[in-house]
Amino acid sequence: MVRKGFVLFLGLVLAFALYSLLGNLEPSLVILVNAFSIVVFFAAVVYGEVEGAIMGTVAGLLQDAFSHSVFGLAGLSLTISGFLAGWLSQKLNLNTFYKRAVFIFFFSLVQLIIWVMFYFLIFRKSLLYSQPAIYLQPIFTAIITSSIIGLFRKLNKTA
Repeated sequence: MVRKGFVLFLGLVLAFALYSLLGNLEPSLVILVNAFSIVVFFAAVVYGEVEGAIMGTVAGLLQDAFSHSVFGLAGLSLTISGFLAGWLSQKLNLNTFYKRAVFIFFFSLVQLIIWVMFYFLIFRKSLLYSQPAIYLQPIFTAIITSSIIGLFRKLNKTA
């Protein structure tokens, strides 16, 4: 059994590295693959609402540190969605890939809507027209996160 703290810390480090790498390769990839959302929803589904909220806060603040805009914007949206996803995932049966993917897609969409609303309220401009690739972010987050959770559960059973 792998320690929870180690897994969550390693997830943050990998998300940080992936976010940096994708930003250097192609900046539009950062819009499609939000590594910090993946870590938050992984923590929420695997460990529960408290871990989802804590990871949402930490990962969101890390993401805000990269963005050079309002500090706390991503932190607030990831904290809310991480808590809600963790709370509801403990009440539902998410043992199959498809159930997890649909569940994570929904909460990734919720997180994106919260973030876009706050962004619009603060800056008075919308990203929905200037960044059309942002529509695909929940799909990528759902597929990648559901795959990682399935792999993690298989590896954790064999260990």
